Parts: sequence; C-alpha cells; structure tokens
Amino acid sequence: MISLAINIKDEIGFHARTASLFAKKASKFESEIFIEFKGKKVNAKSTLSIMTLGVKSNDEIVLITNGNDEKEAHNALISYIENNFND
Repeated sequence: MISLAINIKDEIGFHARTASLFAKKASKFESEIFIEFKGKKVNAKSTLSIMTLGVKSNDEIVLITNGNDEKEAHNALISYIENNFND
C-alpha cells in the first residue's frame, strides 16, 4: 500500500469535470485506489464519490493505492494531479 498527501491545485478543485477525469484515469488500474479528505475515504474510481468530498483548490487530500500495480497507479495519478488533470 502506498499513501501520500498532495494538494489539489486546480482552481476549482474536484468538481464534475476533474472528478470524472480522475475517476476515469484511476479505473485503468487494477489496484484499489482511494482518496481521503477530512476523515472521509472514498473509492477514487467513482466520480460521484469523489465529488461528495467537496475538495476545493489548495485542499490537501491523501491518495491511497493498494494492489498489483499500485506503484504505477500512484505515480500516474500523482503526476495527473500535479499537471492539473492534463496528460
């Protein structure tokens, strides 16, 4: 299992578009992937679950990956966040 705190730099945070993009990217991996924010942990492969967190710009989330491709998933998703949800 890999866990890392990271700030969301997108000017709106995890809104419908970014949550959808992130969930789609996360779904490409076999590993379980979760986002934790303010004590709530959700499945990062679910757009709706991500949106329920209410993550705004500059909020810190914890990205958790666990499984066979956890390192690849973790690196790809951290990079995706750092690049404001652009490949």
